[in-house]
Amino acid sequence: MRELLQRLSAYRLLTLELLIASLFINLLSLASSVYVIQIFNRYISYGVDATLVTLTTGVCLALLFEFAFQRLRLQQAENIGKARNEQLHISTFTNLTHAKASALQRLSLAQRQELMQAPDTIAEAYSAANIATLLDLPFTLLFLCALFFISPILGSITAVFIFIFFLLSAINQRRLHALFLNFNELNNKTKSITHSINQDIDTIRVFEQNKMTHQAYLEKSRDVQDLKINIADVQNFTQSMTKSVQALLSIAIYATGASLAVRGEMDIGMLVGANILAMRSLSPVTRVVQLGEIFAKAYQALDKLQHFALVDTEREGGSALAEFSGALSFHDVAFTYPGATSPLFESLSLDLPPASVLVVTGGNSSGKTTLARLIVGLLEPTRGQILADKLLLQQLSPSWWRTQLCYMPQLAHFLPGTIRDNLRNTHPAITEAQLNSVITDADLADFIDTSAEGLETQLSNNADNLTYGQQRRLALARALATFGQVVIFDEPTEGLDQRGCQCVYNLLLELSRQGRTLIVFSQDQRIVKSAPRLLDLNVKPVPQFTVK
Repeated sequence: MRELLQRLSAYRLLTLELLIASLFINLLSLASSVYVIQIFNRYISYGVDATLVTLTTGVCLALLFEFAFQRLRLQQAENIGKARNEQLHISTFTNLTHAKASALQRLSLAQRQELMQAPDTIAEAYSAANIATLLDLPFTLLFLCALFFISPILGSITAVFIFIFFLLSAINQRRLHALFLNFNELNNKTKSITHSINQDIDTIRVFEQNKMTHQAYLEKSRDVQDLKINIADVQNFTQSMTKSVQALLSIAIYATGASLAVRGEMDIGMLVGANILAMRSLSPVTRVVQLGEIFAKAYQALDKLQHFALVDTEREGGSALAEFSGALSFHDVAFTYPGATSPLFESLSLDLPPASVLVVTGGNSSGKTTLARLIVGLLEPTRGQILADKLLLQQLSPSWWRTQLCYMPQLAHFLPGTIRDNLRNTHPAITEAQLNSVITDADLADFIDTSAEGLETQLSNNADNLTYGQQRRLALARALATFGQVVIFDEPTEGLDQRGCQCVYNLLLELSRQGRTLIVFSQDQRIVKSAPRLLDLNVKPVPQFTVK
């Protein structure tokens, strides 16, 4: 209800027009009841054909105007939802793209996809037709008042039926809400398994994990199917209950009305008209109840978006240095992952002058990639400070800082689009000559030249149409395309052949000659042995820093 009020309050004049249109629609819908009463009481009683023509013409005109107002109301309702739907899509995308990496790591891929689909779920619930249905609900009182005017007894019977129906529906909706919560949780787990199958089918086959994966999928699928059956049972109960209540109300109206007619307190025309009014009174309530499922999903989607909106996001502003020398300092830096019993590393303190070279080594899970992400600004230290030219990293504008970096992550991910798009996105102003230069430096030129599409080669599903070596070279070219002063390479020779490794060695020498500050995370012994400064993360908890 809060979401509906928010949408309506944002367009008060439009909302007023919707309410006026709804009033006319519901007033005009009374015409059919009046028509039936008049047919029985005036035409059948007196048999004047002119009366029949007049009454029929009048009710047809009323229906025509009702149709026109309904079309107008739907068009206006579309305008109310459009801006809000767009706002939800933009804010959700912004929150996902600006959330801190630590917050995103707590969400599975299925949960992130669910967040992206949430605005569509909300938009579907608050469609123009559904808003119109909700606006019709208060006019149940209009039909009840008209029914009370005809017969207070029949009006009271209808009011009792509506109250009972509404109460039973509310109980049913509470059950449905709980079932959907469980269903979404289980469905996300099932999606995670299917995602693993799609992404790692070779691993599953080679390591004989078919049976285990199949068993896990089967168990989750059974639970999901059981929940689907329970949800369908609740939904079918609601539909059956709606039909039964409508039938029972009609029986109660005719039975009571017939008794009143026999006693001379009501005529046949009024009895038939009263039954139409009773059905009209119940109709808005039944339509709203039928929307219970979609509103339950919208409520859950909105709740998830509201909770996600509270996660920490990266700073929008910050300082930007007019000139950056490339100097970096680490003062008592420590990092501990949430829930970990001990820090990954702590008390890390060292200074890197401009144009210096630091090699960071260590085994798997020693913290190399974590330290790289700390420098890039994707993570924040648990304790301590990282400074660039004596300015705290937290004070710098993240967008400016990342233009100062040539960052090659260990696990590269690419956006859908062409190779050219992925290279230019990091530096939109890059010239064609510079583009060719980074392609050559990354040893990617041969592939580009021999590829049918060249730079226009489309990358799909994280560039799975490229070999691993080509992906690594492309990640290297993308890093170089920023022309940043600080070079951060995470395992740059991993997955490369001898020629590719030699290309990296030559490139590191050239970048050093250019006066760039180099931080290379590697277990490659040739890189480690040639390091003028070495940081060993294998030494715990305080890494060992040596200068040769």
